[in-house]
Amino acid sequence: MKKVFDYLKTRPLAFVSLIFIALLYFVMIFAEFFAPYNPNRSFENCSFHPANIEFSPSSASLFSVREMRVLSLINFKYARVKGLSHNLKFFAKGEKYRLLGFIPCSRHLFTTVPDAYTGEEYPVFLFGADDRGRDLYSRIVFGSRISLTIGFVASFISLFLAIILGGFSGFYGGVCDFSIMRLSEFFMLIPGLYLILFLRSLLGSVTEMAPGQVYMIITIILSLVGWPGSARTLRGMIHAIKREEFVLDAVLEGVPGIIVIFRHIMPQITSLLIVSTTLAIPGFIMSETTLSYLGLGIADPSVSWGSLINRNIATLSNLKNFPWLLLPVLMLLFVTLAFNFVGDALRDYFDPYHIYFKKAKRQKGGESLPLAQEKNSCATPSSGGADDYKTAPATPPSFLTKDILLCVRNLNVSFKIMRGNKSVSIHSVRGVSFKMKRGEILGIVGESGSGKTVTTSAIPGLHPSNATVSGEIYYNLSSSSADFVNLALLSDKELRSFRGKKIGMIFQEPGRSFDPLQNMESVFLETFRNSTPEITREESLKKASQLLLEVGISDPLLRLKNFPHQFSGGQLQRIGIALALAQGCELLIADEPTTALDVTIQAQIVELLKKLNETRNLSIIFISHNINLVSELCSSIIVMYGGLIMESGSSSKIMASPSHPYTKALLASTPKFGTHYTTSRLVSIPGRVSDPANPVEGCPFCVRCSYARKECATVPSGKKVRSGEDCIFILQPNLSDGENHE
Repeated sequence: MKKVFDYLKTRPLAFVSLIFIALLYFVMIFAEFFAPYNPNRSFENCSFHPANIEFSPSSASLFSVREMRVLSLINFKYARVKGLSHNLKFFAKGEKYRLLGFIPCSRHLFTTVPDAYTGEEYPVFLFGADDRGRDLYSRIVFGSRISLTIGFVASFISLFLAIILGGFSGFYGGVCDFSIMRLSEFFMLIPGLYLILFLRSLLGSVTEMAPGQVYMIITIILSLVGWPGSARTLRGMIHAIKREEFVLDAVLEGVPGIIVIFRHIMPQITSLLIVSTTLAIPGFIMSETTLSYLGLGIADPSVSWGSLINRNIATLSNLKNFPWLLLPVLMLLFVTLAFNFVGDALRDYFDPYHIYFKKAKRQKGGESLPLAQEKNSCATPSSGGADDYKTAPATPPSFLTKDILLCVRNLNVSFKIMRGNKSVSIHSVRGVSFKMKRGEILGIVGESGSGKTVTTSAIPGLHPSNATVSGEIYYNLSSSSADFVNLALLSDKELRSFRGKKIGMIFQEPGRSFDPLQNMESVFLETFRNSTPEITREESLKKASQLLLEVGISDPLLRLKNFPHQFSGGQLQRIGIALALAQGCELLIADEPTTALDVTIQAQIVELLKKLNETRNLSIIFISHNINLVSELCSSIIVMYGGLIMESGSSSKIMASPSHPYTKALLASTPKFGTHYTTSRLVSIPGRVSDPANPVEGCPFCVRCSYARKECATVPSGKKVRSGEDCIFILQPNLSDGENHE
C-alpha cells in the first residue's frame, strides 16, 4: 500500500483527487457534525436566501453572518441589513444529534448562537438556501451519504456478482459458461438506462415506499445492470489463467474449484479488480442521480444529489437568478473526475505499459561524451525527423570502406522509468562503438542486463517511446561501393524501408512472435506484401515454400496451412528465420535465438545460420550468453558488460588469450564438456550485475573484479590502463582512426 501511495504522489491530479475523495467520505460519515442543520429544516422567509458569511476582522472568529431581508417575494431579491450581523461560532452547540447513530452530541463545525434576549436564531447559509429556505450546504453534505454509498455499495455488489458468475463461467466452462454468458448478453443487449428505467417502473411510486426500500431497490437495480461487462472480462482472463501449471497442479491435488478460483486465480487479477471498481463507482453515482432527477429515485424527506438537482433546477430562471443551486451538479462533476483520475493512476501503477512518456529530440553526434555529460545528452527521447539531428556529420567518416556493412559509433541508449515515486534514467548503453564487414558473423556475449539487446535494437530503431538514443549508425547500401546512410538520422517512416528489407531480426522466444489465430500462409503473405504489395497469394505460397525448404521445414505446402501451436520451438525459430529472409535482408540480428531450445535443436539452428551465411553471404549479429557457442559460430566477438564493450576481437584471440578480467570470468564460469564437479569446481562470478541507473565512470566490472584497483572506478570511458599483469582495462575501440573491433 505504501508503494501505491508513493506512486500516487508522483501524479498530482490523482493525489489531489485521492485527498478530495477521502475528505468527502470523511465529511459524509460525520455529516451531522459538519452540517449546521438537519437537511429538512426550513427557515421561514428565507426562500432562495443567498450565502451570508462575510469576513469580519473585528469578530472574534474572523467571520460573521450578515443579516438580510427579502425585498420581493416574487423574484426573491435580498438586501443586506446595514450594521446588523451575527457572530459565526466554530465548534458551538446547536441542534442535538447522535454521532454515528448512537453518540449523543450537539456540537457542530460552525453555526450561529441564538439571541440572548429573544432566543431567535438567524441561520447561516454557506452556499445559500433552496426554495423552502433549507440550507443547501447541509443538504449537499447529507445528500452525499446516499449518492456516495449507493455508488460504493452498488459497485461492490456488481463486482461480487461479476467475480462469482464470471469466475464460474471461465473456470468450469461447458453448460455453465454457455448459460451465464447468454444471461449477461441479455442484460447487455438492452441499453443500460432503458433497463434501469424499466425495472424501476415495475416497483411503483417512490412516495408509496419507505426511504430504505427505495435505497435498497436502486442499489440492486444498478448492481444487476453493472455486472455483465465485468463478468465477461473476468471470464476471459480466468479462462486463460486456468491453463497455467500452478492452477492445473491445484486441480490435480483435488482442491475444490471455488477454492482454486478465489485462492489461486483471483489474486492474479487483483489489480484489474481494483481499477475496475474505482472507475465503476462514478458511473453508479451518475445512474442514481439520473433516477432521482427523473423522479424515480430518492425523494423527500430523503436527500441525495440527484434529488437536489431534480428540485432545484426546475427552470432556467432558477439557474439565472440563483446560480448556487448548481452546486450539486458541480459536486457530482468533481467526484466523477476525482474517481477517474485515481482509477487512471492505479491502472498505470499496476500496468506500467499504459504510462505516457513525453517525446523530444534525439541527440546524434560523433563525439563521445563523458558520463556526467552523457546523462544530460540522453535526457530527451526521439522525435524521428532528420531535421532534428544538427550534430551528426553530413558525410560518413573516411575510414568506412565498401567492404564494411555496418558501423556503430558512440551509441548511447537510456530509458526513463518510474522507480517508486521517482523518475529514473536507465543508462543501458554508454558509448558503444563497433563495425562489421559484409558477410561477417559477429557475436555479442555478456550477462543479462549488459546492453546486448538494447544495442542491436537501436540499429533498426525498435526502442519504445521512453528511450533516448544518441550516436551514429552507418549502414552500407551498396556491396560494390561505400554508399553509407546514417540510420540515426532517419524518421520512423524512413526506417520502415530498412526493417525486413535490409535488416531482419529473430528473437529468443519465437512462439511470442506469431499470432495464434493466423496460419503460416497468411503470415508469409502479409510479410511479402510489405515489400511487394501487388504479389498474389499463389506467388506468395510458392516463395514461402522455397524459404521453408531452405530453412529445413519439410512438406512446406502442408505446413503453411498450420497454426503456431502446431509447430515445435525449433520449427518456429526456423520459420522466424525464413520470415527474416522473406524480403531479402542483408543483415540478420539473432537475439539469443537458441536460448529457449534444447541442445540438439540449438546445434541445428547454429548450423542453419552458418549455411545461410555461406550461401547467401548473409551478415549476422548473434547474441548469446554462451561464449563457447558464439566462438564456434562467429568470426569476431564483442564482450559487453554494464552497457560498455569490455573486450573485442577475433574468436580465436578471445578464447585463447582473453585480456579483460570479465572475459576470463565468463570463460571460467562456462561448463566444459568432459569436466566433473569432483575434479574441478565450476567458478561463478561473485556479486550482482551493475545497476544501469547508477553507472560508474570507469570500468563497471571493478566492483566484482578480483584484480580491481582504485583507478579502475575512475578512469573515463575510452582510456586504456595497464597495471602490470593484474589487469588490462580496454573499454572502447577508437573508430576515428579506422580501427576495427578485431
